[in-house]
Amino acid sequence: MSPIVERLAVLRQQLDHLRSLRPRLSGVQSLKDDLSLRNDILYALVAICQVVIDVASEFSARRGERFEDYTEAVRNLVHDRRFAPELVEKLVALPGFRNVLVHEYVSIDLNRVVAALDQLDVLEQFLQSASAVADEDMR
Repeated sequence: MSPIVERLAVLRQQLDHLRSLRPRLSGVQSLKDDLSLRNDILYALVAICQVVIDVASEFSARRGERFEDYTEAVRNLVHDRRFAPELVEKLVALPGFRNVLVHEYVSIDLNRVVAALDQLDVLEQFLQSASAVADEDMR
């Protein structure tokens, strides 16, 4: 199995997991009160962000495109017609969000975490587009 396919499988798994957790989350207070729920959601979000970064970086490298940082790697997805510009624009924030989750976990704005769970459709679109690229590459 290719590294891209493996990462996309992790993305599918984490998206499904977050969707299963969403009913337990009534708002920010749920995250404050339930450490296990908060940790579970935060880890899944970090993993999802990292998958997008890894896949975007790999696709950039395959096209011979340079990137100075992860945001630029994600932005480079727009050079592939299979990624809609509107989708790429929404994904560009993920490297920064990942950094906040990893480095600012003590003071993270939990409202952003709750909001992220209501925007999983963007990641579904990414998964579909990235899967199409991976499928074509394997042929």
